[in-house]
Amino acid sequence: MPLDDPAHPAGSDYVSAEEAARLLRIKPQTLYTYVSRGLIRSVAQLDRKQRLYYREDIEKVRARSVVRHGQGAMAESAMRWGGQPVINTSITEITPEGPLYRGRSALDLARSGCSLESVGELLWTGVLHHEPVHWDHEPLPPEFGSMMDGVALHGPRLPIARTYALATSMLGVAETVGNEIRRGTTIPAARQLVRALAGCFGYLGRRPGFRTPRPGRGIAESVASVFHSKPGAEVVAAINQALVLCADHELSSSTFAARVAASTGAELRACVLAAIAAHSGATLGGGCDLAEDLLRGARTRGDLTQRLAAAERSGARVPGFNLPVYPKGDPRARHLLLLAQSLGQQSERAQLIGAFIEEAEQRLHMRPSIEVGLVALTAALGMPERSASALWTLGRTVGWMAHVMEQRLAGFVLRPRARYASAG
Repeated sequence: MPLDDPAHPAGSDYVSAEEAARLLRIKPQTLYTYVSRGLIRSVAQLDRKQRLYYREDIEKVRARSVVRHGQGAMAESAMRWGGQPVINTSITEITPEGPLYRGRSALDLARSGCSLESVGELLWTGVLHHEPVHWDHEPLPPEFGSMMDGVALHGPRLPIARTYALATSMLGVAETVGNEIRRGTTIPAARQLVRALAGCFGYLGRRPGFRTPRPGRGIAESVASVFHSKPGAEVVAAINQALVLCADHELSSSTFAARVAASTGAELRACVLAAIAAHSGATLGGGCDLAEDLLRGARTRGDLTQRLAAAERSGARVPGFNLPVYPKGDPRARHLLLLAQSLGQQSERAQLIGAFIEEAEQRLHMRPSIEVGLVALTAALGMPERSASALWTLGRTVGWMAHVMEQRLAGFVLRPRARYASAG
């Protein structure tokens, strides 16, 4: 049941302390205890002492309080952000220090220079290769680039999520024999799909077009070469670290979509299409785009303060901050922000993005999430807008496919039940 808060209407993402306590039927002291335990997040207000509290967290706590009334309430609570686990997985565990991939720290893998290809093999097979891994044995169909350009370059520029969906579908069109399930070629098909999506970065370049990855080039280098004729090792390493940190994050909404499709026996690319569609939403991959939109045109710190104040007055959440599973801050975002700062001379756009994040942290006590970390890093690398969401989706594809493989082995169909609630 949606919350009814007269002071902050349903369109607002926040409620006041008084309203939160009233809606939960608790004392203010209990509310502060929930906040200290990380159950409810709060944000400061510009030029005000009172804090605001996340409406979705209030809903989650209230849903948990009614679980004792039956299994239906328990199931509904489990399906919400932060509910109880509903699926067993051996792929990724979320910890306060960031995700663990098959028991290995994603941050350590990124820092050590482990390539996205090696992380993909780790997630798919459980084996971490210490020697360089190249996916040249799964080339794209010869006509694939021209097929993509024939559609993607016809008319207005497509959003990157649609371009990825197009490439995923086109691979199916170009395939002339049975699908990967019948042929037993799921992992080669997975490698080929990642290479195809990497080629889609060409549509973000100055001369848009599909860029077929060259033999011998890794995924990160293929991406970097779109924006730099001779990308340096530092640039390639930074892009690779971002891709590795994006590779998986347990059971996100997009991953769940991929697993639902996989449980029905859908082909690998169909499962990835379901995931791309879910990931394109404003609260996932689209969050990078919203953060860039919020910053577009800002030229001074004063502009940034005004935009933060406008977002606060509207009751809307500032995109790219305060991910629920990291009450003390997203370690992936912190790493990406430090990486962006280490890249030397920053463009005016990169400096403004850094100032915006600093302003949100200091004045509103907001903690950056991976979205703004990616936005800051791509700006520091001189990559155009929409590169952040493109990197996130490309990296996450290897995780989606790992979950597809795991769900197939589970051998059951994911089909939750709904509890009918009469409109009358």
